[in-house]
Amino acid sequence: MSLNVFAKAVLAMGAVAAVVCAQAQPKTFFKNKIQLADSDIQKIDQGQVVTKLLDSGDPKYGILVFGAVYVNAPVEKFGTVVRNVNRLKENKVYLDVQEFSTNGAAPKPADFSRLSLDNKDIDELHGCKAGDCDIQILNIEQFQKQVNWKAPDKYAQANKLFRERIYQGMDAYLKGGLKAIGSYRDREKPLNVYAATKGMIDASYFLPQDKAGAIYHEVLDYPQAKVAGSGDLFYWEKIDFGQEPTVRVSHLMLFPQGAGAVKSIAANLQLYASRYMRVALQMYYCVPDTTNPKKPGFYLIEMNDSQMPDFGGIKLGIVRKVASGKATDATRDSLTMYQKMLLGK
Repeated sequence: MSLNVFAKAVLAMGAVAAVVCAQAQPKTFFKNKIQLADSDIQKIDQGQVVTKLLDSGDPKYGILVFGAVYVNAPVEKFGTVVRNVNRLKENKVYLDVQEFSTNGAAPKPADFSRLSLDNKDIDELHGCKAGDCDIQILNIEQFQKQVNWKAPDKYAQANKLFRERIYQGMDAYLKGGLKAIGSYRDREKPLNVYAATKGMIDASYFLPQDKAGAIYHEVLDYPQAKVAGSGDLFYWEKIDFGQEPTVRVSHLMLFPQGAGAVKSIAANLQLYASRYMRVALQMYYCVPDTTNPKKPGFYLIEMNDSQMPDFGGIKLGIVRKVASGKATDATRDSLTMYQKMLLGK
């Protein structure tokens, strides 16, 4: 499927809404644009989660996963369910989760007191060089200089510094947005978080600037740009998908007013990850079945977009294979979890 065909299919109202408005119903979008088999569409209607790896806007480093499931519950419940980040810990891959900066309040150092890197990661930070490091740190050389690596408490020192870095980064983000976070300098080419996130979104199919103006700008330019009635939730998580434990920090933006035929939208923006993904964005769309408006449920559709580090050669192929599988698993797991929560399970 070409990028142009897909791009034209996705959203006259700024998200999956255009697909629904332009097509007869979401099923037409699933069949003609996502190119799902009839059997997969039937599975979605029956309440089974279906996922598919799609062509990304960045064919070398990008990973884009589609997922959908029909949920027999009111759309209005989605905002409450998606806010309950503590339920994430029910999934065995989540080692820890904590919300911070409730309602956009200034973060506190204590919000990150449980956050830590494993000793193996800290050893890797000690030994790697700027331009060739798998652990993602905004300024690795400065980090290395601030730890006494010969001291018996070197791991405690490193984690204290790591928590301070996260706290400072989140404080900067809440005041100045992605532009205030700065750049990773752990790989050969420095990567500016704002520019990389904008590039990923602009190359995507599900949040076009000309169609999704207000939501697009809030995702990229928070806190300067805000959609009336939108909500925010910030949290960090430590997860283990069976490779290496990863620390991530996210900003969940809720748009309960939706857009057009989409009755509710959520954007989960990655602000930091210690491994694997440089930038990432999960978009959730709640779309009623337009062929049967009396049905109480809706289609929960997810677009999970991310960008890997600039690995090369064999390593890129290995990491891409692993990351694609993990992104697909994560999409399936998140939709399954939200479906259960929406059904009161």
